[in-house]
Amino acid sequence: MMRWTASVAVLVALLAGVISLPATAADPKSTPDFGPEGVWTASCDIDRMTDLKTCRLLIYRMVDDGQSTGYLALSVIPTGNDYHLFLTSSQGLVQNCALRVDRQPRAETQIATIAMCMFPNFVGSRLLDQFKNGQTILARLNFVRAGRRDIDFTLNGFSRAFDDMVRSLQ
Repeated sequence: MMRWTASVAVLVALLAGVISLPATAADPKSTPDFGPEGVWTASCDIDRMTDLKTCRLLIYRMVDDGQSTGYLALSVIPTGNDYHLFLTSSQGLVQNCALRVDRQPRAETQIATIAMCMFPNFVGSRLLDQFKNGQTILARLNFVRAGRRDIDFTLNGFSRAFDDMVRSLQ
């Protein structure tokens, strides 16, 4: 009986230590590749497996719903002859997403999975022109269980960052 009690006490102490770890270990803002919040940032790396340059354009916003803190991010990633736009969340199973630039008609996608939606053919669609000429984006994620979340992103700096990314790919 004494061994069992001692084992439980050790287990409880270990769990208490794990639970009390600082939240910054999982904080997306502490991740260096995210860059500053609310700013369009282009970054490129050389893939160590293929030796090819991979790039992405990213903006993110921190969100707090009163129960948890997370992020929503927009990423533009080159894919062959075009680019794909991803709307990513730090939490939740996403059912579908929509984007609206300024007062333009919204773009919707059903290509969704855990924590993200994809808008394919970014350059081939009307979205690139809207992003380059617009002021703000309203992004909506519809979660399977948690309802919907709307968040605004600025388009200030998008054109310059997109052009920088395209140049660095050449």
